[in-house]
Amino acid sequence: MHRGSQNESKIKGATPVAVLSDLSTEEHLAVYYFRCTFETPSVLMDIHSEFCSYLGEKVADRTIGALHALITKLQKDGRRKLTRHQLSCNCVGVDENCFAHLVTMATKNDKKDAMLIAVLLSDANVAAELVYMAQDLGQGIRELVDKISSLDNVVFLTPQLNIKHH
Repeated sequence: MHRGSQNESKIKGATPVAVLSDLSTEEHLAVYYFRCTFETPSVLMDIHSEFCSYLGEKVADRTIGALHALITKLQKDGRRKLTRHQLSCNCVGVDENCFAHLVTMATKNDKKDAMLIAVLLSDANVAAELVYMAQDLGQGIRELVDKISSLDNVVFLTPQLNIKHH
């Protein structure tokens, strides 16, 4: 029985709570970028290149820097290590969903809700810092979505985006 409890605690944050098609474009991208941080560094470099193409190097640096800082802080100071689904998975786990909501709430100037989510994921003393990082990430995502929402054939914004990068 004890062995099962250990296994359950390791995958607690991976419990599916949604599917990608249920999410807004911004939430979908936040989940995708969250998953990418667990991949090889070349995947983040590809994302950085995409941001550079559409929004310029300054926004790309700020956005990818915020993503890296936010994930690092959450993994270091979080209540537990966050978990994710594979890039090709259509499910959205608890941790991924909380991350997406943290990013979108911080961007929508809904700071109180963003703070609540940050406190759920970490200690209260780092929650404000997490919200500011999430806001920087979310602003970059929003700028990207705004910039390319009228374009056709944008691979990484289609519902299949989670299987386009390796």
